[in-house]
Amino acid sequence: MLQFAHTYRYAQPSSLDQGAGAPPHLRLATSSPGEFAHPHFFEGRLHQPQLAAQLLSAVHLLVGSRFFTPANSVAKAVALADPVVTAGSGMLRLEGFSACCSTYIRVDLEPAAYAGDIVGKGTTNIDFNAPMRAALAQVRDADGLALSVGNAAFTLHTGGTQVVEKKVELPLRWLRSMVAVQTYQSAMRKVFEVDAIPALRFVRSLPRASTSKTPLWVVAGPQGLRTTAQNDGSGVRFTDSSRLRVLENLLPKARTLTLFADAQQQASAWCLDFGAMRLTLVLSAEVWRGFSGEGQALHSLVLADAARTASAVRAQLHWQDTLRSDALAADLQWPVADVDRALQLLGASGLVGYDLVHGAYFHRVLPLDLAQLDDLNPRLADARALLQAGAVRLASTHPLDAQVHSADVGYRVREVDGELRCTCPWFAKHQGERGPCKHVLAACAAQAAAPTSH
Repeated sequence: MLQFAHTYRYAQPSSLDQGAGAPPHLRLATSSPGEFAHPHFFEGRLHQPQLAAQLLSAVHLLVGSRFFTPANSVAKAVALADPVVTAGSGMLRLEGFSACCSTYIRVDLEPAAYAGDIVGKGTTNIDFNAPMRAALAQVRDADGLALSVGNAAFTLHTGGTQVVEKKVELPLRWLRSMVAVQTYQSAMRKVFEVDAIPALRFVRSLPRASTSKTPLWVVAGPQGLRTTAQNDGSGVRFTDSSRLRVLENLLPKARTLTLFADAQQQASAWCLDFGAMRLTLVLSAEVWRGFSGEGQALHSLVLADAARTASAVRAQLHWQDTLRSDALAADLQWPVADVDRALQLLGASGLVGYDLVHGAYFHRVLPLDLAQLDDLNPRLADARALLQAGAVRLASTHPLDAQVHSADVGYRVREVDGELRCTCPWFAKHQGERGPCKHVLAACAAQAAAPTSH
């Protein structure tokens, strides 16, 4: 497995200081690839200390979980289980992935969730060590909880200042998944919204044993949500109910549970609303495939026009909590569809995330080098290699009809009923559910570059 080595330097370990007569103060040690080694993003007190601590603990629980182990292999301990935290214009967000990359989690803290200030804007990794996690489990509302993200507000620990260095191997699968999940969320629609108590009954009714090999559909019935093995077209598909167990302890304090799904039922999202705080869980269609092999945004990545548009949209990014296509299109005087494609490309580049509740992207920068995009998307690199080798011959641009020669074999790419299809084995296996194959990508790039396509 291809991996990137990153060194994270923390000025001190994360901790929960239990000062005599003062509220506990949660200090999240940070590391950033930016200009300053330890930027100070945020400091404030949470209005609901115990709930906030439970949400942070849920992030840790999920990023430390594995729901699938490939056959003939041993589960490898993930060195990096440090969530990504983003401070924007008013929001504080923590997000991460399970070790198998099949489940994504994010906690959003709205400005009404805290009393304090975001004094900087940025994205970083936070050190979630064992002592701090144990202390979070003991937080009570009467204690209060203050949150400080960054080194500027840190005080010395007992025993003096210490520097903790972590050299971790950041799996390529983790980065692929983090950028892929944004594209899935942007294509989702709300299917169900139920109150927390009926939702809790539903979650508690789910099978305790793994259901990873049996797809289930969530449907609405007279008694609320229920599962069925039959798809009537109105439900939300998911597998392995063990991925939803993280919701069970949180639902008693939630207001609602909202379910989202994309049209192809390739992913589902489960969002708990706590008022000023939210938790979003996104499940891949199957635990064995995760999000790392998905390629829904590859069309945008391979097109030069989309890249030029994305550069202009990127210039508008200033750590906004909401980035709406229509507003950006009006500012740039461009078609909304072009801005949508640009935001998809920026999401696949790790520069924006997607908030389902707001129905908008938000600016954040993942800790990766954009020069690694081809490594993150092997199909993209292969498609560009095919173009450079002159392997694409266009018979027609509208509708697209092309021959692509790869490994001494010719494949036909053509548009059928508005969908692009290829005669290669990879497309025959996945039928476009995991994004385009390299031949489709190469043909689309050639189509865009052809004079008749403009």
